[in-house]
Amino acid sequence: MILVKNNIITLCITVLTLISCNSKKVISNKQIDEVTKKQDSLAFELCQIYGLDQGVRLSEGFPNKMMLVQNIDSLCFKRVINFIKINGYPTDKILGERNYKQECVPGSVIAVLLHNPHRLVREREYFELLLNEVKKGNLKPESFATILDKYYWTKSKNKETRRVFYGSQFGKPCIQTKDETNKARVEIGLKPLNDDEFVDCEGEELDMPKERK
Repeated sequence: MILVKNNIITLCITVLTLISCNSKKVISNKQIDEVTKKQDSLAFELCQIYGLDQGVRLSEGFPNKMMLVQNIDSLCFKRVINFIKINGYPTDKILGERNYKQECVPGSVIAVLLHNPHRLVREREYFELLLNEVKKGNLKPESFATILDKYYWTKSKNKETRRVFYGSQFGKPCIQTKDETNKARVEIGLKPLNDDEFVDCEGEELDMPKERK
């Protein structure tokens, strides 16, 4: 009789253990599904922004197109900044490797920022937001420099050979701004440049900051 009771107790414990394990597995799968849904939702949001940013540029010419482009740029910038504030700069960890392989996912934020570099240069709030993402390892300092240099490249006094300040994909900075440039590079996590990594812009009118504010 005692043996039978012991067997029943053992059986009950086994069943309860199995139920508990299965419950944990269901919860685990549910959590995975929620993470995937969240990643897909964020990826979809970025692709919407990318489509808006690129769509207006690729559309055929029409009256007041440039004014519309500027308005769209401003709208997309606000959406991107809000995205970063809430979720951080987009990475494969945030979006998932599957989503991150889609062009519109990693390309969205960089495209919008390249169309609004003046907001990062002139408004400290946004500069600090992106700099913080660099410090977190979400945004490469080289990419940040490229975004910032887009501003200087665009407004360069020399339209034939446009000049930049940080040194990036847009070109080499001028040796005349060596000290200011290297200080600014260190601020965003880049190494100072050697003399041979600058270009001589003697005689040119340079519109570069004496010190990045």
